[in-house]
Amino acid sequence: EPITDREWASLALRWTLNQPITAAIPPGIDSLFRMAMDIASESLTITTDEEEKLRQAATSLDVIFQAA
Repeated sequence: EPITDREWASLALRWTLNQPITAAIPPGIDSLFRMAMDIASESLTITTDEEEKLRQAATSLDVIFQAA
């Protein structure tokens, strides 16, 4: 499911864009795409505390793809 909460979407996108990646896939839903573009136009820095918040939240998620 896509992240619809702006705070969590901001954390997730900023974390993603701070990784050694070449691209991030935008949401396919128009309203979420616009939210992602708004977030991307702001500061993209992420703090250690914010990263920890994401790590804690991720522990309760059902994993779709398993690491090899």
